[in-house]
Amino acid sequence: MPFEITDFIEKERNKGTLHKKDLKEIKNLKRVFQKINNHLYAKLKNIDTDTRTRSKEIVNLLLCKLIDEINKDSEDIVDFQIMEAEKPINVFNRVKKLFELEVKQKYSSVIKENETIGLNAKLVYLIVEKLQGISILKSSKDIFKDAFEVFVSKILKDENGQFFTPSNVVDFMVKYLNPEITSTILDPACGHGGFLLKSMEFLLQKSKKKGDFLEDRKEIHKIIASNLYGIDKDFFLAKICKLYLDILSDASSNVFCEDSLDQENYDPKVKVAIKNNGFDVILTNPPFGAKIPIDDKEILRNYQLAYKWKEKDAKWKRGNKLRKKQPPQILFIERCVQLLKDGGKLGIILPEGLFGNPSDRYIWDFLKKKGRILGVISLDQNAFQPFTCNKTSILFFQKLKIIPDGYFIDFSIVENVGHNKDGDILYKLNNDGSIKKEIGGNPIINDDLENLEKRTLECEVFDYTKNQTTFKININDIKKNIFIPSYYLGVEKPLKRLESNKQFILKSIKELVAEKIIYTNNLGYIPRGDEIGSSVYGLGEIPFIRTSEIANWEINLDSNKKTSEEIYHQYKENQNIEEGDILLVKDGGPNLIGKTAYITELDTKIIIQSHIYQLKLLKNSQAIDSYLLLFLLNLDIVQKQIQAITFVQGTIATIGSRIMEIKLPIPANLEKRKEISNYIKHIIEEKTNNRKKIIGLSLNTFFS
Repeated sequence: MPFEITDFIEKERNKGTLHKKDLKEIKNLKRVFQKINNHLYAKLKNIDTDTRTRSKEIVNLLLCKLIDEINKDSEDIVDFQIMEAEKPINVFNRVKKLFELEVKQKYSSVIKENETIGLNAKLVYLIVEKLQGISILKSSKDIFKDAFEVFVSKILKDENGQFFTPSNVVDFMVKYLNPEITSTILDPACGHGGFLLKSMEFLLQKSKKKGDFLEDRKEIHKIIASNLYGIDKDFFLAKICKLYLDILSDASSNVFCEDSLDQENYDPKVKVAIKNNGFDVILTNPPFGAKIPIDDKEILRNYQLAYKWKEKDAKWKRGNKLRKKQPPQILFIERCVQLLKDGGKLGIILPEGLFGNPSDRYIWDFLKKKGRILGVISLDQNAFQPFTCNKTSILFFQKLKIIPDGYFIDFSIVENVGHNKDGDILYKLNNDGSIKKEIGGNPIINDDLENLEKRTLECEVFDYTKNQTTFKININDIKKNIFIPSYYLGVEKPLKRLESNKQFILKSIKELVAEKIIYTNNLGYIPRGDEIGSSVYGLGEIPFIRTSEIANWEINLDSNKKTSEEIYHQYKENQNIEEGDILLVKDGGPNLIGKTAYITELDTKIIIQSHIYQLKLLKNSQAIDSYLLLFLLNLDIVQKQIQAITFVQGTIATIGSRIMEIKLPIPANLEKRKEISNYIKHIIEEKTNNRKKIIGLSLNTFFS
């Protein structure tokens, strides 16, 4: 059984000679890496050193430790240790020799001739001291993922928008696509090789269960390794990926340092190995983000998705004009489709906004013409924490020349990913708050991805009368190319129930605009506020209302961002804030989206922020007044729609122009509308009167 490092490391170090059999499995190898990193930071904080270089040096030491474990038999003495009373220089020389003879010579095709152990003897001694008694092979399924998350993750995030994929996500994706022993498997953004490593492990287990190649396990390792392909533009990561796979399989994999998207400039050897229509399975988590766009025309012109598309009659058609730039994740989708064989399958992690943003819906028309969408798995926002709060989903896709009609797509919402925003493990709880345990006594991790690949096989077709988080939807029932599972649970389900209820008329915001009930500007948009700039904060007493100042139908006029009369008059005419307007938070923090406020006589002298919609009713509207609209916008069914169309892009959540899609359950009976309006009017008047009383409070209120 694994145990904590503190149980033995400090007690055992320097006591004697360690054999391989003495190395212990521990519960949390990453915690050990964090301790090492903290020590290194303390030692090096006053030294001008390249963090990236230092991280690579630590990885080289981990390679030494890994090969030392693999090459030794149970009774052998390990080299990666500190002998009794041994000086740092002696430890350094032995580890350096291990690197030169065991790592560098055996993997000379990957490791450069001039590479060496660059850390000084004291730092090498420190790292060996922390790791010597541990079996890193037993303690982690993915050693370098754990190491990179501690030593390298911030660098990769800052430079390339890369984040390491959680092990449970990788595990699920491999199981869902279920590759065969002879499948050619590619990750075109392989990083350190997490998907390829898991695929190798999965296929070894699969062959063992089938009883295949039992007489020659080494041969099956070679077959699997020879079918693993990886590409990464980062030389260091590509090198580690190949080394890692080759060391663990004792065979040769195919990992290359190239920019996957720049196919015309591949090295000739890579062009032979990485061909379009060449792979059975692609698994990847490409870098994504608006901050790292592809703007090279020579690359862009190779992709249909790099051109501008236009919508006509609910269908998208590619134009001839090339975009100036495109986020890499969109190009990676098409690159993967190019690389797949007919019948080949793709699993790719993408930002969730791409699955429903109106501006991205052309991507789905492209995909539907190239094959079959197998599934969409919406991951909890904590999936990639503590490294990034980007909300993501997994797309599963199969490339097909002949596409079936009316096929079903797997949808699932993963609300629990086994850890919280700080990366700490979360366990399932009993009603009394205690941790649930298995029969053997082990705590059960709260992870919805566990066995999800099996549940998708058994799940039912979407049924608005049932409580489902995993379900199937026919491709023909997909609305407006929206592939967000929560949209169907949070919007379609409750709306279907209301459609047959004659007490209500369902009307979208778009319809109310068309009927000239809700005002839009000259461009046909619902007005929103402006950004006045921080340089004019504090110039006066006019409140600049931001999203955080809206709550409980009210505006907090005591904003700490106030400006001058002069600035107010610059925005007054354009914003035209009037009594009866309704403010609605359109983007910002997910917990603020959809919050509303009613503009009273006390609130008209303000400036509103650009993240706020201003809903204004036209004077000639008799069907709906502001009080009824306020009521409707705050109904649970409407707020759930808002949540469902709120997509997170980077760290910002937004409903954008999707506000037009929101449907309001308007009472069919006009008298009922008046009754509701009067009720809400009474609430607003009471709140306003109370605010006036608060504003007017003084000593004179009680003392004359």
